Amino acid sequence: MISQLEEQLEAASKGAKTQGTVDVSLPLQVMFSNTDRTVIKAVLRYIGPDRDASLIMIVGLRSDILSPFQKFNSDSKNKFQPCDIPGLVPGLALLASSHNNGLSLSAISREDATRFILVFEGLAERKGGSLKALSAAIRIFMKRWTEWSDVLLSTLKRDPVIGHWNTDWREVLAGESGFATMPWHSPLPYSEREVGLQRVVIASHALLASVLNSNQLKVPMIAGLRDWLDNLRPLPEVIASAQISEEAEI
Repeated sequence: MISQLEEQLEAASKGAKTQGTVDVSLPLQVMFSNTDRTVIKAVLRYIGPDRDASLIMIVGLRSDILSPFQKFNSDSKNKFQPCDIPGLVPGLALLASSHNNGLSLSAISREDATRFILVFEGLAERKGGSLKALSAAIRIFMKRWTEWSDVLLSTLKRDPVIGHWNTDWREVLAGESGFATMPWHSPLPYSEREVGLQRVVIASHALLASVLNSNQLKVPMIAGLRDWLDNLRPLPEVIASAQISEEAEI
């Protein structure tokens, strides 16, 4: 996929404006958006093969993906939203461990939803040129993000307490974020949602501990995430979209 991405960026660069910038949101959306994250905007800056290239990417999480759907609880006072956990926990871990490795700058934007602002750089002095180096940096980062999300969810499936529940954890976390769950999903009782969230928190801590060193675990961004996870509690009630439809008919 690195060569495919490089080809896409090279083709896009031919339409760059005089300042060398071009919108590459669409091809990166196709390549890197998935169930847990969505590429909202991507802008390439490329002047020529003998100059460094850079790309700014804004990535939303599942709360952005779910935003068009019904919400029964719109309280957004919390620092993060539970539905974002499969993308949020691995994503923040990557920010804490990926600098000086193609990712030159990063920031978190939090208004109605949490978004990652990522700046990748490719140096012209690298073998193959700046676009190849840039493509490799983006691809490695996004591939690792997907892999770590998969590890987190597979940990829940193998969990000795909740692994046999046969429930969709993305849907469970959507409900805990105030989104009406899909008609095919039956919300769990409060007691089970409480246990489930505890196991999600344990799995999240386990992932962080497995991919970050002791110093990285102490950086404010990760410390804040861990504190938020430890204070996570289920909502008093979760509502399915089918319930909302039935109430509307009455």
